[in-house]
Amino acid sequence: MCRKSLRGQFLVLAALTISLAILSTQAYIYRRSRVEVSANWDALSDYLLSIEQGSRHVIVASLINVSNRGAHSNLRGNLDRWESLVVGDYQYGRCDLNATAVSQIPYSEGVRLDWGIDGKGVSSASADFFLNLSGKGAEIVMNYKVNITTTALVSGSFVSLGGNFKQVTVLFNLLNEGEPALVESIDIAYSKEAIWWDPSLLESYSRQDFGNGTYLYSFNEDIPGNQVMVRFQTYDRRAVFVQAEAILHER
Repeated sequence: MCRKSLRGQFLVLAALTISLAILSTQAYIYRRSRVEVSANWDALSDYLLSIEQGSRHVIVASLINVSNRGAHSNLRGNLDRWESLVVGDYQYGRCDLNATAVSQIPYSEGVRLDWGIDGKGVSSASADFFLNLSGKGAEIVMNYKVNITTTALVSGSFVSLGGNFKQVTVLFNLLNEGEPALVESIDIAYSKEAIWWDPSLLESYSRQDFGNGTYLYSFNEDIPGNQVMVRFQTYDRRAVFVQAEAILHER
């Protein structure tokens, strides 16, 4: 089994463990606060929030696993485990948690991995949750959605320096749920004669980090043809993997 897959499975287990710990803590506070109505409601609100936060942890961990070569079906398995943990934790009546992995296109089994050559790469997982909780004076029905999406955007161009020599400029952006996000690591490569090469080995290579998930790359290289293909393989700070390729043209 590859290291990436093992890493993803470990993070799923860690997320489930953390979520359960948070849920158990809030359940304890909820139990301790039953003597006072206002405190009881505050504790119940925190308990519900911990369920929602735990659901988010499960989706994030599942996306880490799937984006690192795990099976799409792992999301469904993790959701089943989370449902069982939540239902089994509540001791004051009835608790039903139903999670439905989004199946509408472009999602399949709740997962979207779209790593094309059009300058955009998307790694996403999404599920709808329905929570019905009753007992000890509480009657709660809550619907919520969790969507975790890491997006990589690549654009750029090149200037001819004579012959096949080109000065290549590439702009890279990383987004989490549509907002600028920082990367954990980036590997950039360019294609030359059907082989991927690392531009950081070139003397002309430069990289500028704008501190907000935007990076500017530049390098000079002898690349035949009238276009340049570049590829970015990236981990965000959550350890979600995403890949994006782009075909650059002369400006």
